[in-house]
Amino acid sequence: MTLTTWGLLWLLGSAPGVAAAPVAAEAEGQSQECEQAATRRLGGQTFLFPILQQSAFVTTHVGIREGLARYAVPQLPAGRLGTYDVTLTGFQQTLDLGLRVTPWLGLTGFARANVISGVNAASLVASGASFELLGELGVVGRVLRIEDTGTQLSVRGHFGLSNQRGIQVLPLVNAIVNSPQPTVDSVGEGRLGQLVLLPRTEKTAGGGFFVAQALGTWLSLQASASAEYAWQKRKPFDVSLGTRTEQATHAVRVDLALAAAVDFQPVVHVPVGLMGEYALRTGTQQEVFRKNRTLGLSTLALGLYYTGRPSLQVGLGAVATLSAEPLQGLGPEGRDQESGKPTLTYAQLILRYIW
Repeated sequence: MTLTTWGLLWLLGSAPGVAAAPVAAEAEGQSQECEQAATRRLGGQTFLFPILQQSAFVTTHVGIREGLARYAVPQLPAGRLGTYDVTLTGFQQTLDLGLRVTPWLGLTGFARANVISGVNAASLVASGASFELLGELGVVGRVLRIEDTGTQLSVRGHFGLSNQRGIQVLPLVNAIVNSPQPTVDSVGEGRLGQLVLLPRTEKTAGGGFFVAQALGTWLSLQASASAEYAWQKRKPFDVSLGTRTEQATHAVRVDLALAAAVDFQPVVHVPVGLMGEYALRTGTQQEVFRKNRTLGLSTLALGLYYTGRPSLQVGLGAVATLSAEPLQGLGPEGRDQESGKPTLTYAQLILRYIW
C-alpha cells in the first residue's frame, strides 16, 4: 500500500483490530472535530481546499496527494530526425503542511516529487525522462474576517527551491549525427552520462492575496491573485568543449485563480462536495539565445470530496490544460521551430487532515 492509502485508513479509523468507541467518546470526538474545522469554517460553511490555488485560511493541517499525469506534445521538432508526436506519463507525490501560530498567522510547508518518462521510443528520443524534487516554505497572514458576510482575506508569501535531473536522449543522437567522431570519443572517455543528463535548478520568491466568500450554507467561492519571480540555471554538456556550460535565465509569473464549491450535506444530507476551478497563468520567460517568451496557460479542475467529517478532506481530482505553451525544438536546417500546442491531464487522490 502507498503512504496515502495507509494514511486514509488511519484517518477514517478503519485499521484492522480497532474496537468501536463508546457513544459518549464518539460524541466528544465529533465535538472536537467541529472545533478543529472552525479554522476553515466561515459564514456557516466548511470550506474545501482547492487544487489549483492555496486557501485564505490559517490552519494546522497535513495533506498528501498522489497523482498520475499524461503530457502530449504534437509535432515536436527533432532536428534532422524530423518531428515526433511525444507522449509522456508521470507520477507525483505531494506533501503539504500548515502550522497555525495564532488565529491570524501561520507557517506553511510544501514538498513534491515528480517522475516523468516517455512511453515509447519516439518520446524517449525527443524528451527523455526526468526526476524533480521541489520544496517550499511560506507564511500566511489573515488581513480581514467578517463572519456576518462570510468573507475572509489573507496574504501569503513563499520561497521555493526545485532541483531537476533530466535524461535527454536527443542531444546524444544529434551529436552523433552532426559530429560522429568527437561523440564516440566522448563515450569512450565516460562522458555519455554527462551528455544525456541535464541538471536544472530554480529558486522562486513570491506572494499574493487570497479571498474566501460564503454564499449561504452550501455554496462558496475562493479566488486569488499572486505573482512570483524565478531564478533558473541549467547546465548542458558541450561536446566540443568537453565540459558543462551554465545558462542562467529568469521568469516572472502571474497567477489568477477562481474556485466554486457546492456542499450537498446541508441540502440533501449527502456528505459530498463538488468543486470546480479555473486558473490562468501569464508572465514572461527568458530564453537562451532566443527572445523572451510570453506565458499563457489556462487550466480547469474538478474535485469530488467526502464532507462527512469536518476535520477531514478526502477526494478525487481531475485537471486538464486548455492551452499550453508550445515547446521549442530544432528544425531540419538547424533553426528554432515550435511544436504544436501540448495538452496536460492528470488525476489525483487527495487526503488532508485538519487539527
